[in-house]
Amino acid sequence: MPQGWRVSDALTLTTALTSPPDGRVPPDTAAWQATLDEARAALARLAVRRAGAGPFRVTDHDVRRALGRDVSEKEEPFAWSARTARRTFGLAAVRALLAGEARTPHDAVRGRLRDSDGAVREGSRTSSQLDRWVAALPAAGRSAVAAEAVTWATRLWCALDWSALGPAPVIGRDHWWDSPHSALLALRGRADVRAGRAHLVVLSGPRRDSVRSELALVTLVESLRSREGAAPGPVVGWWPDSGHIVRVDPHPTVLTLATDAVALVLAAGPSARAAA
Repeated sequence: MPQGWRVSDALTLTTALTSPPDGRVPPDTAAWQATLDEARAALARLAVRRAGAGPFRVTDHDVRRALGRDVSEKEEPFAWSARTARRTFGLAAVRALLAGEARTPHDAVRGRLRDSDGAVREGSRTSSQLDRWVAALPAAGRSAVAAEAVTWATRLWCALDWSALGPAPVIGRDHWWDSPHSALLALRGRADVRAGRAHLVVLSGPRRDSVRSELALVTLVESLRSREGAAPGPVVGWWPDSGHIVRVDPHPTVLTLATDAVALVLAAGPSARAAA
């Protein structure tokens, strides 16, 4: 499958997730293992070099800033808003829909908001900062949060042929890799849907050259986490606003691309979000 921009419908996006790698380099080859070993060694050097510099958690957001044009711009500290909360509530809604606990994205999001209220009201230890934030909002603010989350969940729910993804796709479980050489360094591989060995990442903002490095970070994290060092499946990035997709297949060059991006992030120093 071509790795450039494509406009998707449910069939195209599902095919992008379920079709095998493009076949240029089969998984588990000597080249893959050698490049993964090189990536491990490079990350070890980076971890040692940053010893004493404080904790650093590298995410796709950091990669985008390090490789994007706005790297010199001051970033505001993270704060909850209808936009930043939509993914969390949207993913919870899709989980409920898959489990048959709700019939529509609207019902699923409203159910998740009620759960937040209950957790905060009862003083549950499971209540999160997001739960407490949304529970304190006035009615208009809650409506804005619900509207953003319903839109987000509806787009994802309607974008895939869920029956083709296998019996138990995992919704919204981000994976972390912690450096064995320094407790201060960790990498995050964000994915909104994991179906078998494939990963779907819902993207926002403009289409950009850095997206391949952002998606490559998922491949790197999955490879580092694997006990066998096996190649993961494809990583598909999807812009729901435009329907465009880009797919990154497992290939030794993808590991190098991600490792180079991590090095750039660390060289640039902690982002405002990491510092906050």
